[in-house]
Amino acid sequence: MKKEFYLIRKTSERNNRKQESGAVLIIVTIAMFAFMGILAMTLDIGSAYLSTGQLQKAVDAAVYSAGRMLPVRQEDTTTINAVKDSAINYARQNGYSSLTRNDVVLGSIIQGSYTDIKVSASKNVQMNFARVLGVNSIKISRRAKAKLSPILKMTGVAPLGVLQSVLDADIAANNVTHIVLKYGSGSSSQGFFGAFDLDGNGGGASDYRRWLAQGFPGETSIGDILLEEHGNMVGPTYDGFEARYGACTHFDALSGGKGCTSSHFDPTCPRIIKIVVYKLDFFGDARIVGFAAFLLEAQDRRGYITGSFIRTLTAGQGSGGNAGTSSDYGVYNLMLSE
Repeated sequence: MKKEFYLIRKTSERNNRKQESGAVLIIVTIAMFAFMGILAMTLDIGSAYLSTGQLQKAVDAAVYSAGRMLPVRQEDTTTINAVKDSAINYARQNGYSSLTRNDVVLGSIIQGSYTDIKVSASKNVQMNFARVLGVNSIKISRRAKAKLSPILKMTGVAPLGVLQSVLDADIAANNVTHIVLKYGSGSSSQGFFGAFDLDGNGGGASDYRRWLAQGFPGETSIGDILLEEHGNMVGPTYDGFEARYGACTHFDALSGGKGCTSSHFDPTCPRIIKIVVYKLDFFGDARIVGFAAFLLEAQDRRGYITGSFIRTLTAGQGSGGNAGTSSDYGVYNLMLSE
């Protein structure tokens, strides 16, 4: 009897050990499968994350590079398409070749011109290890946006200014050509003809002539108070204007052509002059409230200079605000906003 009981117990123990071994094997198999799945997803998600970074780089490059062509008039379909094609080209150069014109959107219309650009892109990242879990691909999407921001401070300003109230009225009336940037003899001006001493050191006609031709090398900021440069300075006005105007090399300027005009100009042309927009404060001082750009038109030997108002990008510190704010007079810095 004891022997039979002993044999039964031994048999039961062997069966239990077999059952335990089988259970452990099942658990280990499940655990290994789960581990391999997690590892597979980790590797593939890492690959997708890397692809996301590359896609973001492509859309950032697209908006920042193409955005340098802003602002663009709403009705200028040729330039609008050129902006979009530029974005497509820069995206391709940065590894993304599926961008289309529909993925490039211009927006934020200020006085008839687009002042921002947005690019959206997506792609399917093929999975490798995760296919065992039935995940064949992951779709990733990225977007970027760049906007024009009014300039807060800059170098290269010419020693001229336009009164804020006068420019506001001209823009509101769409009177943007033949704007007087400097008055001359025969005007109603008494001593002050529109020129400023930008460094405050009283350099007189010599500095004025050089800054008119080349721009002031120092930094000029919104909020600065300027000293008026008295006197008509007919000779320095003529010399400075001619040096700048004659430096245009675009649109057959060197072979008898007109060169840059307000309707057709290269944004890097020396004929584009940046000047201060100012108002007279409580004490009668001229305080800078913004910067404006003009395409030089003409001058005469009486000291007059006229120009056409334009909107353009330039080097300088942007305010971070949007186009269309109170300090917006058409001179911008381009910045990523998304």
